[in-house]
Amino acid sequence: MKPVLILGAGINGAAVARELAINGIPVCIVDTGDVAGGATSRSSRLIHGGLRYLEYRDTALVRESLVERERLLKLAPHFVKPLRLTMPVEHRFGGLWAGFVRFSGLARTSLGHALLKFARAPRGLFAIRVGLSMYDRLARSDSLPPHKVESASDHNPNQERHNVGARPMVAEQFRWLCSYSDAQIEFPERFVLTMLEDARRAAEADSTMFEILPYHKPVASESSAEISIVPIDANRPAGGTDLQKTVTPSVIINATGAWGDRTLEALGLRERQLFAGTKGSHLFTTHPPLVDALNGNGIYAEASDGRLIFILPCAGGVLIGTTDEPFEGDPGNATATPNDVEYLLQMVAGVFPKVGLTVDHVSMHHAGVRPLPKNDGAPTEAVPRGHSIEETKLNGIPILTLVGGKLTTCRSLAEEVGRRVCAHQNHPRRHSTIDRPLPGADDACDHIFPAEQLSQLAEKYNLTTEQVAVVWPLIGNRFTEVFTAENNESLVGTNIPKSFVKWSIEHEWCTRLEDLVERRLMLIFQPTIHRTTLEQLANELVGTGRLAESDVSTEVDKVCSRLSKFYGRTVTTE
Repeated sequence: MKPVLILGAGINGAAVARELAINGIPVCIVDTGDVAGGATSRSSRLIHGGLRYLEYRDTALVRESLVERERLLKLAPHFVKPLRLTMPVEHRFGGLWAGFVRFSGLARTSLGHALLKFARAPRGLFAIRVGLSMYDRLARSDSLPPHKVESASDHNPNQERHNVGARPMVAEQFRWLCSYSDAQIEFPERFVLTMLEDARRAAEADSTMFEILPYHKPVASESSAEISIVPIDANRPAGGTDLQKTVTPSVIINATGAWGDRTLEALGLRERQLFAGTKGSHLFTTHPPLVDALNGNGIYAEASDGRLIFILPCAGGVLIGTTDEPFEGDPGNATATPNDVEYLLQMVAGVFPKVGLTVDHVSMHHAGVRPLPKNDGAPTEAVPRGHSIEETKLNGIPILTLVGGKLTTCRSLAEEVGRRVCAHQNHPRRHSTIDRPLPGADDACDHIFPAEQLSQLAEKYNLTTEQVAVVWPLIGNRFTEVFTAENNESLVGTNIPKSFVKWSIEHEWCTRLEDLVERRLMLIFQPTIHRTTLEQLANELVGTGRLAESDVSTEVDKVCSRLSKFYGRTVTTE
């Protein structure tokens, strides 16, 4: 059977690869960057139904998202955990006119956009309660509590921190706190890697081809169905993955997200613009007053321009986002500008004026480009967030371009694509991912790592409890695959065992130092990144043949420059 060629190893490409592999279809995945290196790693890290989509009557999308949210909570509890979100509200009846414009569909026209400029009143209690009631009915959740509305005046400033039911300490002008349930995925990068591992296992069990080639690009033949796969930098060692090969695919899946139009152009196929991406910027801080003010909750608040902004507990700190600005150019060059940072800081100050968050407290910032469909006349916030599949052909090969989509619905989109591929190949769809747990989900249904199990794992694998606490969110209950009872010394400045680093390099399609820092070990969220740590990681790459010893210093310098440009991070030499 001819393989399916998947272009793009982000959330949707990985989900499609998994769907096909468990149904016995050979797969080759190609990406010009790293696995999960695009918008997947620059998202708001939420698994949610999309409460604000109800304003635009996108009830089908909300229902689909809520069903998938419940499914992921059960099938990937080591990655996806419940999160209580709170909306602080000032007025009782505000935002009704704007709500009418959005719900009527006018907001997706230039006229509606103009009308909304005259409707600046923030959303009031009445409108929010209606939306939350609809959200609960669509969710039909047995595992998560329904929404709740409380008077902010009942807030007890002496309540115990981070207890279930504790509320965020918002500004005094807010009269009500409306809380509801959703979910969070702190490390979608690791989620993608685990989906690919599940796909690899399925393919191996079925003796079916499964190959991932990061840092490669496809080159189409002018007259035949052959596609050449070539490394983007032939002079750079990639640990055995710097291959050049030729495939004759049965179907091509264009899952390159915001790069989708550029991918079609490179194949000589673009006829019309499919994408009009928008840039979303995020900040990350470990500022203690803000961490304490959240009390373990997330905040979903309205900025002065009517946008809804998240302030979320994440990786021991707080993730703040997001902007929604039109973006042109290479999505790989998107960065959070000083104006983006200031906008998000001002929004936080409006909700938590006493925490004193300034730009000096920002540990990291980044920006990604959403793969939204081109939608002339509509403001960016009104562009539909659902997905679609555009089909064309290249020398007789069907090409399916995935437009839109989000983290929450990656599985359902992949299922739709899988059905389409099976129809093209006249291949029976034998298995479903609806109830298939991800590797590492065993004994993780509590969403909270039991302290007793933490100590047991530490003792069994000669780890410290701090090391177990760091590794568990990255792999779940896969310790027997990774560790033995040998010495597990940590990387300098971290609690990450060196043995885990080596395992990740050898088993998780890691080829470059930036892959380790940003998407395997999640060091990007570390309070401090030491140059010595980067040098240790580079030497691990040398030991596995991914990097020449003479290139260690140059590679470390490149990563330091990249961290500064795309994340606003300075590597310390202390």
